Amino acid sequence: MWFFHNPGLLGINARNLLYIKPYNPKKAVMLADSKIKTKNFLSARGVPVARLYHVIHNKKELKKFDFNSLPNSFVIKPNAGYGGEGIMIIKGRKGGNFIRSNDELISIQDLAKHLNDILDGRYSLAGITDAALFEQRLEAPEFLKKMAYKGLPDIRIVVHNLIPVMAMLRLPTESSNGTANIHMGGIGVGIDIAKGELTYATQYNKKIDSIPGFGPIKGVKIPHWDDFLLTASKVQQITNLGFAAVDMVLDKNMGPVLLEINARAGLQVQVANMAPLRKRLERIQGIKINNPEKAVRIAQDIFGHKIETKHEHIDGKTVIGTLERVEVIGKNETAKIIAKIDPSIEKSVLDEIIAKQVDLDEKGKCRFNLAGQKVTTVVDRQGFKNQGYQMLIGQRDLSAFLIDPSKKTIIQTTDKNTPIIKRYFSEAELKKIDDELADIDSKIKLLSHLRPTNLKEENLKFLNDPHYNPQFEYKKLGFDPKNFFSRLKRLEFPETAMGTLWKKKADEITRKIRLLEARATNEFTQRSIELYGTVDEKLLQRALDQIKSMPTEFPKEGKRMTAKEAKKHFEKAINDYGLKGWRVKIKEDLVSDAIAGKENTIFIREGASFTMDRLKGTIAHEVETHAFTAMNGARQPYRLFQRGLADYLMTEEGLAVYNQEQTESTETIKKYWAASTVIGVDEAMRGSFVDIYLKVVDAGFGAERAWTVALKTKRGLADTSQPGAFTKDAVYFKGHQMIEDYVQNGGDLKLLYCGKTNLEDLETIKKVKGLKTPLYLPAYLREEKV
Repeated sequence: MWFFHNPGLLGINARNLLYIKPYNPKKAVMLADSKIKTKNFLSARGVPVARLYHVIHNKKELKKFDFNSLPNSFVIKPNAGYGGEGIMIIKGRKGGNFIRSNDELISIQDLAKHLNDILDGRYSLAGITDAALFEQRLEAPEFLKKMAYKGLPDIRIVVHNLIPVMAMLRLPTESSNGTANIHMGGIGVGIDIAKGELTYATQYNKKIDSIPGFGPIKGVKIPHWDDFLLTASKVQQITNLGFAAVDMVLDKNMGPVLLEINARAGLQVQVANMAPLRKRLERIQGIKINNPEKAVRIAQDIFGHKIETKHEHIDGKTVIGTLERVEVIGKNETAKIIAKIDPSIEKSVLDEIIAKQVDLDEKGKCRFNLAGQKVTTVVDRQGFKNQGYQMLIGQRDLSAFLIDPSKKTIIQTTDKNTPIIKRYFSEAELKKIDDELADIDSKIKLLSHLRPTNLKEENLKFLNDPHYNPQFEYKKLGFDPKNFFSRLKRLEFPETAMGTLWKKKADEITRKIRLLEARATNEFTQRSIELYGTVDEKLLQRALDQIKSMPTEFPKEGKRMTAKEAKKHFEKAINDYGLKGWRVKIKEDLVSDAIAGKENTIFIREGASFTMDRLKGTIAHEVETHAFTAMNGARQPYRLFQRGLADYLMTEEGLAVYNQEQTESTETIKKYWAASTVIGVDEAMRGSFVDIYLKVVDAGFGAERAWTVALKTKRGLADTSQPGAFTKDAVYFKGHQMIEDYVQNGGDLKLLYCGKTNLEDLETIKKVKGLKTPLYLPAYLREEKV
């Protein structure tokens, strides 16, 4: 093909001479060559990376290493490896052996031999002794799994001058033995920089028409593409590599995750894109860019068809107002402050209190971020008491900026006539805050992480010995808490009603992560109380009073239907209400008989049975509450209403129980289940698993319910003989009482249906601009049929 003789191609010699030598400092190259240093350095700065389980530095450590301490799946990598060599993916265990990604079995002895080769430097860049890493095994989403042969596809983005220049998707094949190594027979797929769409597929330097086992790639788009580009640009900025290949993967739980950076970017990306790299690099020569966001927009404009939507730069300079928010970066601390732009002075001046806070050195050397650009300067110190700003930025530090006095800033004045700047947020920025919170919250999967992995085994032990307190084990976290905390910390919120709701959600997400970090520790109960509250004396008494009123016998239940039969009724209800996109599935190992999941799915527990009356109540609970609030939330201007406002659960579950009672005509013992959980949580705070079980049985409930209450209130703990509780399930009873009180006081339940809301935030919710009235309502709240 003419392409391979194109003079715009970048060869190895030209790459080394024109880009690597001038743009990649030795210190930055050394950082990139060490996966351990790279991982630690970038994760500390908010870049998402795979979790590091263990590192073996020498053969002495290898001899002592306990392979049983490893999780069932992981990845082995040489620290200073190159070209993907030496990487081994383990996806499971079978007997005493491990299972590789290509389904081959490998013994511990052979695994140790491979690690020994890594330590000897067999795969290292310079052939010198190396270290071996055990990393979290990332998992691709389904559509990428279908494109790859038994391995993990990755995405390589070549970046120069912060600008992503070219990118490709690398697919493992049978020829490459399940690795994404192009030279070994992997498939390289070009990616449109602007849109993230796949363009050409190549293998062995030849264009191919389709991906084996998948088909043509036309129309396939990489999700979160802008995040990939932005991360790649930020990585280059942080590492100070002027020319780099940033290798990333799309994990189904974490989204875009950094694998490694390469200071000697390979050139196969040109073949995958059917485009010469040197020609693209020459097009951006001399462009001055100081922030990754602008770099990404330029890349998409120059190398694709995406039109730049923001106009915040003129002639390469950033436009700022006369008052701006600034982040001052110290040795160990940072401070977000207000700065006044003052070109009438030469040298910038920092408030002496802030200088002390960030531990500014005696010479006054200072680094700060202004409008997305990093500035390194020397400042004087001065007190700015009651001035409304803590810094003056002088002429010396304004060469990269244009000052527009009319630029939008919102100023408030306090009682002391002190001006306070409020940042102006564009619609795009508001959407980004909303998307970021929804994305992080969706990946936490709190209840999944609190489900014991050995639940069946411990249940059998308890059935054989009713005095046995289960010893629970849990899977490792499927996300990196440090990364999530870093992402949350970077968020800024507008001083509006929606900003208040977002800020509360960020706080709730933080509490969720803290809870999961505390699993199987003494801190778990306190973290649960911080997230869900606890049972006070008043609530306990209300629960006990309700249980005392429980009849000793209930009306005889009618004919019961199976989960499969119930599934048809759920599907009819979904169809009748016009809930597009919702489906019903039967699932094993559910704790509840039915549950509405976050992905527009109603799950029914396999083996569950329902009377017709109970089924109507369950549909009212799951469909007419949880599904309705989700559908109404999806109509709102922000995703938070569909995902759930902070601490919405008590309102949502209280509403669900209330709706259920409006529908069911026959009283059953299940009406009292929420109260049984309250006494379970109370007992768990001071007692064991067995104590809870006996307490619930003594209150008049059956053995199955008693086991469920004990399990729900002790999940998250390791040794359930010890005091401590997961307090979440008390919110069902607490929420029901709250909704009843709200209705008795004349409250309008329709207001709670605009999404997954929190009753405590109702007045704030009413102030949100663009809020739509709820479309989906249960029959007793509808004036006319939906």
